[in-house]
Amino acid sequence: MRRRSQTLPFSCDRTTRTARLLRCVDAEPFGEIVMAKRPPIILTPFFQPRDEGAAEQQMYVAGFADEAGEAWGTLIPLDAAMVEHAVLGLQAFTVWCNSDGRIQPQPSSDSLFEELLEKGQLAETPLDELVAEAIEQGKNEPNDDILDMFETLHERLVRAQGMVADEIARRRR
Repeated sequence: MRRRSQTLPFSCDRTTRTARLLRCVDAEPFGEIVMAKRPPIILTPFFQPRDEGAAEQQMYVAGFADEAGEAWGTLIPLDAAMVEHAVLGLQAFTVWCNSDGRIQPQPSSDSLFEELLEKGQLAETPLDELVAEAIEQGKNEPNDDILDMFETLHERLVRAQGMVADEIARRRR
């Protein structure tokens, strides 16, 4: 007696052979198995204070977060002093004097300037308050050390006062 598989014509395609084989063993085909592809998970690196509400940070954490802001994997704790030294050590700051005499720190990066300004971390100080602070800090210094510095401060303030007076006069003409 011949086996059933030997009686199948060689020319029949794979689907027909599979269907006949399933009938022989009295089985039903499963249908197509469809593997659903999940959308890719996009992780973004983040760096933030560990204690967001704290007045002074002791630690920062770095890691990866998904689009919902949920952290993935291990968070890496970083000492605040090391982070601030590394970050600010590479950033150049200048000082900006507004037209009304308020002095403000200004990082060289425009994007960092905008971000720090929005967070209120670029405090403005009036020029007269800075001068008062300089005088206060120098009060206990010996005259030999501080007198020349106060004279230089006075000369600069007189020169600045003259420049402001000249600009006011020019604009009133």
